[in-house]
Amino acid sequence: MPGDEPDEEKWLTEEFERRLIEEMGDISSELAHDLRSPLQTIQNAIFLLERSPENPMFYTMIRESLKQTTQILDSFRDFYKGHVLKMVEADIVKAYELGISELEVPDDVELTLEADDVERFSMDPTKLALVFRKLIKNALEAMPGGGVVRVGIKDRGDHVDVKISDNGSGIPEEVVKVIYKPFMAKRKGGKGLGIPACKRIVEAHGGTIGFETSLGEGTIFTFTIPKG
Repeated sequence: MPGDEPDEEKWLTEEFERRLIEEMGDISSELAHDLRSPLQTIQNAIFLLERSPENPMFYTMIRESLKQTTQILDSFRDFYKGHVLKMVEADIVKAYELGISELEVPDDVELTLEADDVERFSMDPTKLALVFRKLIKNALEAMPGGGVVRVGIKDRGDHVDVKISDNGSGIPEEVVKVIYKPFMAKRKGGKGLGIPACKRIVEAHGGTIGFETSLGEGTIFTFTIPKG
């Protein structure tokens, strides 16, 4: 009935706010948990430095813990600001090149690119470079024994398809279920924000992201970016 619509709209708004508060609470809790370890290490190192200021090991502990803290905060920023885009006319292959410029590719891994000649279109190249970097970094980490990472960029007219495949270990079923949830799907040394950040960035562009995986055979991530 028409008279029920305001109540339904109010309920939907309250439900959205409730879920948002719950999600923010979960994210804040996980962020605090991840920061606690390096901050505790710094505190312990300072305590020990007061008693043995000439020991270089304690300075190394502080430097490494500060680096870890910065990485955690950078990962959170990438996720939290994934929807904030600076759109310019750019070349998606250049975004890929920017994305891999800071990656260390092991000698036993071959990274290949097969790309169509795509005209420049409106995008945030820095954010898309981040998507390339995070997905390719995940692929590299899935192949500790070496392998091949293949990147394909296809022009589909009104949009571009990107495929990133590896022949690594694949993604376990328990991780598949939570891979897009912040902090849930952590690799060793990871923050669990890489894939969620990629999803936010791609969807902010109006695109979609998905994957296929098989244990012991590898994973294929695909994402689509509209040109409009």
